[in-house]
Amino acid sequence: MKGLEPAVLARLAEQAATEGMSQQEWLRQVLRRTAARLSPAELAAQRSSLTPMSNDEFTRVRAAVVARRRAATGRLGAPGRSR
Repeated sequence: MKGLEPAVLARLAEQAATEGMSQQEWLRQVLRRTAARLSPAELAAQRSSLTPMSNDEFTRVRAAVVARRRAATGRLGAPGRSR
């Protein structure tokens, strides 16, 4: 790969080896994931078109998240934690 510092190349090779992949395939996978994400400009444009959620809606969403988290903790047998 032209134009990359030796330290960067070494790190990429290390990461690829850790994943059990060739460096080229590992880079393809990273680039696919990166391309699938929205850019900061795209996120800002999307965000500006949204309306804020109401306090009631936020409370409902938060309660649902807490319930799912508790259910998952119970299913997985993870120790409980208090906040």
